[in-house]
Amino acid sequence: MKIAIPSKGQTKSDLVDERFGRASYYVIYDNDTNEVTCIDNTAKDEVSGAGGQAVRLLDKQGVKVVLVPEVGPKALEALKAFDIKAYTYQKDHTIEKVLEQYQAGGLAQVVTESHGGYHGLTRA
Repeated sequence: MKIAIPSKGQTKSDLVDERFGRASYYVIYDNDTNEVTCIDNTAKDEVSGAGGQAVRLLDKQGVKVVLVPEVGPKALEALKAFDIKAYTYQKDHTIEKVLEQYQAGGLAQVVTESHGGYHGLTRA
């Protein structure tokens, strides 16, 4: 099974990215082969809908699980449509640490969006 994590870099020792749809990269770990690959997030520069486009990109890679710090309503809807499960972690960890937490069963599955859907904006 392939697991994707938004990343600021291209290896397991890099820090996770706090953004899902606008992350620079996705580190993909295959827990059947222990192989680690990295792909550029071509959706990060989309004017809108980056989360949905990112989900399509990950689906093409065969990803079945994403580990995310938070996920918005549109991205969550896309994840559910592609039957990709999402689990949350605390920010400021390395990819390797987040994978260890997931494998130990220490991450909660996302069932609702992590933020209010204002796409980074707040009401005054």
